[in-house]
Amino acid sequence: MKNIKLVIEYIGTKYCGFQRQKNGLSIQEVLEEAIKLATGETVVTYPSGRTDAGVHALGQVVNFFTNSSIQADKMPIVINYHLPNDIKVLSSCEVEDNFNARKSAIKKTYIYKIFNCRQLSVFDEGRAIPFGFQLDIDEMKKACNKFIGTHDFSSFVSTGTSTKSTIRTIYNCEINKENNYVYLTITGNGFLYNMVRIIVGTLLDIGIKKTSLEMLDTLLQGNNRKLAGRTVKPDGLYLKEVYY
Repeated sequence: MKNIKLVIEYIGTKYCGFQRQKNGLSIQEVLEEAIKLATGETVVTYPSGRTDAGVHALGQVVNFFTNSSIQADKMPIVINYHLPNDIKVLSSCEVEDNFNARKSAIKKTYIYKIFNCRQLSVFDEGRAIPFGFQLDIDEMKKACNKFIGTHDFSSFVSTGTSTKSTIRTIYNCEINKENNYVYLTITGNGFLYNMVRIIVGTLLDIGIKKTSLEMLDTLLQGNNRKLAGRTVKPDGLYLKEVYY
């Protein structure tokens, strides 16, 4: 039996998230059905993480075990034939039996896309969020620098979420503006539920001077969810890359 690693991309707009759900169509369900049609086997895919409803991926990683005779590097051809246009396998390879897409990951990079105008372009519908207020990008860059390092991110997790620890390490966090688009790129050893979306909401508040850099220092000391920014919509969130 071979352990196959896939790198996939998808537009998550019409899906209930990566993980199978009883109340909607998931990326996992569609992917596993395509693998079944390609190999003749019923498999379980193990993702690097469960992206939420409406979240996209440029480089999600999954692994699965198979007895198929199809060469590992040919998997994208046969699987993509059975996938819809909004899900694609980019690459595949055989890995060691002990490789697990989630447990073997050491860090991840996410991107969040903001269209800095009141009216969202039709080409970005479901793939970015509009924000029509003028932003102080320099102030947002200073705020990004404060996220770098190891902190208690309990202020940046949805209330009611159960987790063993809210301590996470951020290796890189930066804001860039290109024409009307503002991009947050953030890399960390792990992310709490809705953590990136709350960070974006907080950065937008800082960009319009609703929240100060001093308040951000307080938030990074933990346990002040009510003082952090709102949880922005999932539309602009992309899992860019998973590192091993």
